[in-house]
Amino acid sequence: MMKKSVMKEVSPAQAFATFHPEHAVFVLSVDRQGKPNGMAAAWNMKCSEEPPMIAVAVEKGANTHKLISESREFVIAVPNKALEKGLLFFGSSRGSEVDKFGETGIRTMKARHTQTPLLADATINFECVLRNAVDAGDCTLFIGRVVASYANKGKRVLMYRGRIGGKRVFEEF
Repeated sequence: MMKKSVMKEVSPAQAFATFHPEHAVFVLSVDRQGKPNGMAAAWNMKCSEEPPMIAVAVEKGANTHKLISESREFVIAVPNKALEKGLLFFGSSRGSEVDKFGETGIRTMKARHTQTPLLADATINFECVLRNAVDAGDCTLFIGRVVASYANKGKRVLMYRGRIGGKRVFEEF
């Protein structure tokens, strides 16, 4: 005998709000003068091993969207607990209004293949060259070919657990 399901229909927004944990990353880009900018993004994924590619969804009105579209490159930096406050700041302020790197003191280092810098203290950095941009409603899905990757051995990965009591919560794995 089949048991009756207790599942009920909810809105996509309600379902998205329970779809955790998920990777929260820094998405970095540069302007035409080479000045770095970045944002926090939880909507990201590996999408190909050969060639290696990563995709990230970026809101169309975001400064990072404009900069990736212009520069045709980006860096995905995977944070750890030490970068949590910076990740929160990058996710709650606009790069067109504030120097996020100056405000947070997050250290960068030169990348080998892109103008976009790496985060020196990140667990992992991926240098990406834009391969495709796909319209995805209020976002664009930027798909980047990974041209180089770097890892800080012994550092863990920070994951976004969702909001608890209105506050964003992260945990290291």
